[in-house]
Amino acid sequence: MEFFLVFMLGMALAVVILFVARPGLFAKPNQDFTYFEVMLEEAIVELEQKQQELLEEIEEQRTALLELHGQLLAAYTPKQNQSPKVLAVLELAKDGQDAAAIGKRLGLGTGEVELILELEKDWKPLAEND
Repeated sequence: MEFFLVFMLGMALAVVILFVARPGLFAKPNQDFTYFEVMLEEAIVELEQKQQELLEEIEEQRTALLELHGQLLAAYTPKQNQSPKVLAVLELAKDGQDAAAIGKRLGLGTGEVELILELEKDWKPLAEND
């Protein structure tokens, strides 16, 4: 029993000495994350700048593609859309005349004028569909 008592006193003394000699041993250290916060903010700013650069590059590429599309359409426009009859019908339709008036003026049937107008309405370049 005496040995047990001496043993317990020795253990208690060892714990007290540890608390006195190394008080931070049993306490959770206060970590400062400000350095990491600054690094994270800088990384976010860099990512936002890179994102803006990429968006600008995408917009430039899109513009270039739309210009190329327009050039291709101009180069490969079907011949029937370039005929004088179709151009005259489209010009009069642009002025606001209806199909019957256009047909009388050009000597065409109303159905033919309506067909030309309907085909032209469906023929839109991709750049205009945005």
